[in-house]
Amino acid sequence: MSMSDNNSRQAAAKLFSEELLELCESGLLAEKGLREIIERHGNIYRHVGDYEFFGWACMNERVTEGIIQCLLGLFPAASSAIDEDGWSPLHFACCNKNMTVNIIQLLIDASPDSVRSVTNKGRMPLHLLCGTEDIDEIAAVKIFTLLVEKCPEALHH
Repeated sequence: MSMSDNNSRQAAAKLFSEELLELCESGLLAEKGLREIIERHGNIYRHVGDYEFFGWACMNERVTEGIIQCLLGLFPAASSAIDEDGWSPLHFACCNKNMTVNIIQLLIDASPDSVRSVTNKGRMPLHLLCGTEDIDEIAAVKIFTLLVEKCPEALHH
């Protein structure tokens, strides 16, 4: 592969990642739009190394199981990506008032150690869930139960 091919591939991967980020940050996040972006860019997803969009998708109130499954299918490493503040996708998901236990389970299945991860400020996913306002109480209890089942030591952290 020539240097110009590599540069072109990197530029295309950056553009793809930026488009994903824009969608995942927006109030327009939908599985159909996500799939359209993916199809438009073809196999360039193999060269994406910046997973910031995945954390934004997890925080987006419009996220669905289908969106997370689609992203995990293409970017399995995104599930264990940690940002500069020590946040994992599971941390972001636990701050989403519309989160479901099924999405949390998908994230834990994809990155089992994320349930034990601690941010730079010492917070675990369980702590962030407990601080999330306006979350459905039934969903919160189910998510809380799952997080404690997977990481009981979080109660004493």
